Amino acid sequence: MMIPAKASRARIRGCRTAVLTSRQDLRIRWMTKTVTKVQKARWPNKSSAGTSAPSRQNAGDKPHRTWAHTMKASPRFIRAFSLGTVPIVRIGLLRCDVIFEDLVPRYEGYQRLFTDLFAATGADGVALVDYPVFEGSFPSEPNEQDAWLISGSVRGVYEDEPWIHRLLDLVRDLDAAKAPTVGVCFGHQAIAHALGGRVEQVEAWGIGNRLVRVADQEAWMDPERRDLGVFYCHRDQVLEMPSRGRVLGSSDHCPVAALAVGDHMLGIQAHPEFDAEYASILYRGRFQNKESEGILDDALATLDAPLHRVDVATWMLRFMRGSAS
Repeated sequence: MMIPAKASRARIRGCRTAVLTSRQDLRIRWMTKTVTKVQKARWPNKSSAGTSAPSRQNAGDKPHRTWAHTMKASPRFIRAFSLGTVPIVRIGLLRCDVIFEDLVPRYEGYQRLFTDLFAATGADGVALVDYPVFEGSFPSEPNEQDAWLISGSVRGVYEDEPWIHRLLDLVRDLDAAKAPTVGVCFGHQAIAHALGGRVEQVEAWGIGNRLVRVADQEAWMDPERRDLGVFYCHRDQVLEMPSRGRVLGSSDHCPVAALAVGDHMLGIQAHPEFDAEYASILYRGRFQNKESEGILDDALATLDAPLHRVDVATWMLRFMRGSAS
């Protein structure tokens, strides 16, 4: 880069900064490609959609030896770190189920779904860490990751299952720690149920791309929207709110389509991770009996309706990162 002989020091510093930034960007791209190649070479049969969490340690065990323990700072104080100029935010995926079997060949699972969804927002530096809680794999403490995402499930939050009780206890711990947490469908219901709300099965299924009307625009809701089209697939609903909760959005079939508790808990009844193809395969596969004919036809008619799942994902990331502007 040519700099005039009489250029000011400020301009020279600016040029040097531009060159440095360019070199850093090249270095980041090279490091990312190298890491990906190494991962594929060492684990050829493993998806690169995210990483797996270590198993929960038992009382008396030595602490897990992970990448965080090699750093000078204690991992509990790490909210985000950077690779060059790109900040990395680690989201613990509290996975409550596997996806419908017909969808596995194309979509793999929830980890891949949410990784692709967040990538579609254009956000850099988002890493998902998988915790299959329905199999008994739980985090050791609320600040083990920067934020938390609770997935959907075919189970009900009111069911008497050990892992569900344990998950509800974890939600209460995350709330007490004010750890950024987002729940989707079952996860939305788990937040409400754990914090004193009421969740029950209702008469009719809610499926299809349905409009969500936003009650009040909050600072992290950028881009600003008053209505959003998102795919649903549920029969349980939040019928009573937690005492500290507030309703953020509603749909015709679901009065509590989105809720929040404080600035750290967000629940979304719909599935922003579903695209139209995913929803089509899921609906056709799960609702083929005669009792579901009218419901299925109605849902399939919404497949081409405007979809705002990427906007919802952007809101989720801004909420988890504590973005207020």
